[in-house]
Amino acid sequence: MRTIFEDSEVKARQLEGQVKKGNSYLDYFLWAMAFVFIASTWGVYRWSAGRPAPPPPPPPLSLQDPRQTSEAFGKFNKLVQDSNWDEAYKLLSIAAQERLKIENKTLRESILGNRKDEQVIEAASTPSIDRTPSYVRQDCIYKFPDGNYIIVPLTLIIENEKIVIDKWNDDVKPDTNKI
Repeated sequence: MRTIFEDSEVKARQLEGQVKKGNSYLDYFLWAMAFVFIASTWGVYRWSAGRPAPPPPPPPLSLQDPRQTSEAFGKFNKLVQDSNWDEAYKLLSIAAQERLKIENKTLRESILGNRKDEQVIEAASTPSIDRTPSYVRQDCIYKFPDGNYIIVPLTLIIENEKIVIDKWNDDVKPDTNKI
């Protein structure tokens, strides 16, 4: 006759056998998960190491930055020299565009005055510059084919997260200047 202890030992051996069978599948599953985790970690590392670094963000707009202001003056002067007045008009502030509409003048007429029909052969900025926190004013010289030139003071401001031309002096100096 068997005792209760023998029956419980037999039952325990049967349960251990079942657990060991179940554990073998569990072991394989856990090893497979570990391998997938290591492989995916390596893949993410290779992907991130192979990508180029993102470009740095552009510097914030500032009228105190000489590079940004000289770039804006240079772009405007290049458009004036190339007689690309439509693109130059896009560089004006909203207030400057309104002033042109009120005066009933084109940008070319307003800046060049009585020399509006002549071609500008050279447009450049002069070293005279006036910087304040709210605007930058710089004189620009526009040279014509006959050797005469005019000096127009341009003023930059920041409007709608862009550096734009806001004012220019309508009092054009006489074109008797010779270089």
